[in-house]
Amino acid sequence: MTFDFPALGTHFWIEVWDEVTEEQAGKIFDFARFFVSTFEERYSRFKSDSLISTLNRERTFENPSEEFVQLLQYSKQLYLRTNEVFNPLTGHILEARGYDANYSFSDSGASKLAPGNPITDIIITTERIELLHGNVDLGGYGKGYLIDLLASTLKAELQLEQFLINGGGDIFVTNRGGKAVTIHLEDPTKPGTMIGSTTLHNQGFAASSPHKRAWKTTTGTTSHIIADQLYADATYIKATTAADADAFATTALQLDPQQLERLAKSEQLGIALFNANNSSL
Repeated sequence: MTFDFPALGTHFWIEVWDEVTEEQAGKIFDFARFFVSTFEERYSRFKSDSLISTLNRERTFENPSEEFVQLLQYSKQLYLRTNEVFNPLTGHILEARGYDANYSFSDSGASKLAPGNPITDIIITTERIELLHGNVDLGGYGKGYLIDLLASTLKAELQLEQFLINGGGDIFVTNRGGKAVTIHLEDPTKPGTMIGSTTLHNQGFAASSPHKRAWKTTTGTTSHIIADQLYADATYIKATTAADADAFATTALQLDPQQLERLAKSEQLGIALFNANNSSL
């Protein structure tokens, strides 16, 4: 059975290969849609009353939930695991570029602001979160993190074993009949064109490209990826979790070959790069 619904500015779909009744299917769909929408309401930078927006605006957040603490702690870990390349404190820069709640796509002229340092600028305790510099943006791993949470919950609470969750290209797959599932890789410069495939078995997957979310402003073409230099037109990452795949796909765009090789080895990733100039993968 396949379930699909819009969320987080993209499209989610879930394929379930366990045998389920129509009544069970309805419960799965309602549960998944509510689970995803609740996460979006809590953590989307585009929701003015979300926990993230409240923290960015107020600079402090009292009595955070365990989930909120773990979500931000994970982002700090990513900063260290990527040798300070992945940075969640870039929300103010994206907003200055026009990637804001209104999708104005108008550069305010302040887009060269410096990001914060997640290690020193996010102070986290069980009683209080304090933000000293920058704005939090979960766009680099939030969907993957949500997909992992949903996958764990589908297993634990609904006893599902065989399924795929796809949230706008961020994917987690368990298995189908005990076997790996094949997915296809898209050319980001030619939507709908497949350039390769891979298999997933209890793994996460994500792709990243500056071509997927780019817009023109008075200062030129820009994208959601904040980097001094990009080394590929797209990256495709397989990892143990969807959150890791999501974060490392964005990180990989910014790494030279030697840095990328070190990351792949240290994190045990499957990595493919796409170069639009020669259509190589």
